[in-house]
Amino acid sequence: MTDKVFIKTILQKGKEAKEKVKFAFSNICLEQLNWKPAPESWSIAQCLEHLIISDSSYFSDLEKITEGIYKMNFWEKHSPFSGVCGRILNDQLQEQVRKKMTAPKKLRPATSEMKIELIERYHKNLDSFLDYISNCKDIDIDKTIITSPIIRIVTYSLRDAIHFLIQHEHRHINQGIRVKNNDNFPKKSIH
Repeated sequence: MTDKVFIKTILQKGKEAKEKVKFAFSNICLEQLNWKPAPESWSIAQCLEHLIISDSSYFSDLEKITEGIYKMNFWEKHSPFSGVCGRILNDQLQEQVRKKMTAPKKLRPATSEMKIELIERYHKNLDSFLDYISNCKDIDIDKTIITSPIIRIVTYSLRDAIHFLIQHEHRHINQGIRVKNNDNFPKKSIH
């Protein structure tokens, strides 16, 4: 069914994510953006890059869905696991981390240093993502089933995908904020 209230709620959560990033990271320098609390930990840049990669991996399907040309394949139409997969991902990708997870290789950020323009790129990517979501207000988000861009046998409803992706957004923004709040986070240098 269409659910304009759900879409409106998700768009509000998306707007909150954007504001959170602006507030937390708009005044950081390049060194701070790329600083990692430990070699195996992610920097703020890597958290944002991961979100860009993750969100944009859904853009092709979202574009087809919002243009009215999306056609579910046989597996998407008949998979008995779509509801279960959606519930599992909604549970695993909670905004507040209950269990640390390893990102799939396809969604991992670069390990090299990133440029400060990454923050602007993140905002543009989030705007595109939210535009797609906004354009789903007249789509049956429960009956539209999509396939994971990572594991091609995993399917879930568009509602579940939108929900866990917004939770995932906040999860990694919060991770970046924890990096910034680390006692060893570098002080901004004045040049």
